[in-house]
This record gives sequence, C-alpha cells and structure tokens, in this order.
Amino acid sequence: MDVARAPVELLEKNKPRQERAKRTYESILNATAALLIEVGVERVSTNLIAERAGITVPAVYRYFPNKYAVLHALGAVVMDKQNQVCQDWFNAYSTEGGSHALLENLHELLTFTYRITKEQPAGREILQCLRAVAPLQELRLRSHEIVAEQFSAMLAQIIGGTEHKQLSLHGRLSIDTGYAIVEMALEDTAIPAADTLREGAHMISLYWADVLRQNHLDFAPVAEGTSV
Repeated sequence: MDVARAPVELLEKNKPRQERAKRTYESILNATAALLIEVGVERVSTNLIAERAGITVPAVYRYFPNKYAVLHALGAVVMDKQNQVCQDWFNAYSTEGGSHALLENLHELLTFTYRITKEQPAGREILQCLRAVAPLQELRLRSHEIVAEQFSAMLAQIIGGTEHKQLSLHGRLSIDTGYAIVEMALEDTAIPAADTLREGAHMISLYWADVLRQNHLDFAPVAEGTSV
C-alpha cells in the first residue's frame, strides 16, 4: 500500500524520563537529522537510524513506531521553535511599540525565524519533509494555523474591530507567505538570504498598507532591515 495514502502512526510510544533514556531518545533524533542531510528522506529507515545512533532497532521502536514518527518529532521541534519566535515577537512589539510596530518589524520576524531554522540541525531538510511527505503535512499546516490565529487577533486590535473571516484570511495569507519566504531564503542559495528576507518583508508590508487603507487606517511600510 502507498505509504502516503495509508494511515501512519505518528505519535511517540514513550517519552523518556531517566537520563539514559533521554540520551537514547536524543541520539535517535540527532541520527535522523544527520541522515536527512546525507541520504534524504526516502532512504532514511529505522535500521539506518539505529546504526547511526549506535543502538539496536528495538531501541528505536521503544520510542517510535516508524521512521515517520521520528520525522514528526523532529518537525515538532522546528515548528515549536518557529512558533516561539513568533510569540516573542508578538509580545515584544505589541507591548512596547503598539500594534503598528509589529507590521513595521516584519523583517525581524522573518530574520529570526530564518536563523532559528538554519541553526537547527537539518532544519532545511526537516521543513522539506513537512512540506513534501504526506503523513507529515498536517503538522506543518496546524502550526501555521496557530500562528495565523495569533496574527489575526493582533490585526483585529489594529483595525479596531473583532476577528472575522476576512481578517483570518489576511492573517493566514501573511503567515504562509512569511514561511514561504523563509524557506526560499534557506533553499535558494543563488540569492543572498538577506535580500530575500528584506524584500519579502517589504512585500508583506505593502500588502498590509493596502489592507489598512481599506479600513481607513494609515501605515507607511518600510523596506529597511537588519542583516542576516
């Protein structure tokens, strides 16, 4: 049966509690990340993971039912870190500079998201898995939905109304576009990442300048940004 169509168990079997178990668990994740870079997702297997981690295959199965569950756990790590970047950004600018400060500092959000993903071992490859491997796509989509919901709530504050369907669409488009810009910066090395992030942030700012004008609010987008 095609694995992309078959139900795939993605939940971990056990969460390690003792230090030795935690080290084994981390060695599984680290080994899988290294293999993603070296051989690609199609060739990654529980046998290869066990061999690279220096453990037995049953030791892998003690925590994960299959390789997709390991990849899911890796993906959750990256998504959680990206979501934390967004949360910290929301908290900093909505408190210190008001709602407009968020839109004026979109470049910072994209840059920090780029950095945290690049610093994660196999961060680029993990994102590619979440985008391309059917059993893992729901994790990526749900993570984007959570951040978009936060963004939409912030937009309601800017516009001075309540959240509604159109605002949710604006938020989702902005968040998905932002992540696409970050992924482009990670994957397309022919273009300097700093240029991609700067121009991408300016593009989203222009979009929001138009949205706010439609709601009779003023916002002047800026194209400046810090270096990556």
